[in-house]
Amino acid sequence: MNMQLESKDLIIVNSTIISGILILLTISSFSPVEFPNRSIFVTLAVLSVIFFSISSLYVLSNNLKKAKIYIQIGFGFVICFMIFIGIVNIINIVNPDFWDGPIASKIATNLILKMMAELENPKFIYNPH
Repeated sequence: MNMQLESKDLIIVNSTIISGILILLTISSFSPVEFPNRSIFVTLAVLSVIFFSISSLYVLSNNLKKAKIYIQIGFGFVICFMIFIGIVNIINIVNPDFWDGPIASKIATNLILKMMAELENPKFIYNPH
């Protein structure tokens, strides 16, 4: 059986996925205790949205072959995104204190501390060691 996807089908898929990801971003309630580095979460979501958006642009220019390639890449990122969320949740269930460890806390705090120190004193060089 050969399934032919038309332009409107691809636009519907893209818009549904983009809407779902944006809704997930607005209702997600990762607190710093649950997940200290929200930027990774947002980055994966944004990458997914970008690929589905590029696919939509190719659909609008009647290049369905490239549109399908970008949909496949977008779904790959959605899968990675869901795996990432699952791993974070498993870590929170198995070891809720994981985010209090030295490695995890550095992920979220080093960059913030460096930026704050540079804002207060532009000549200051942050060295955590």
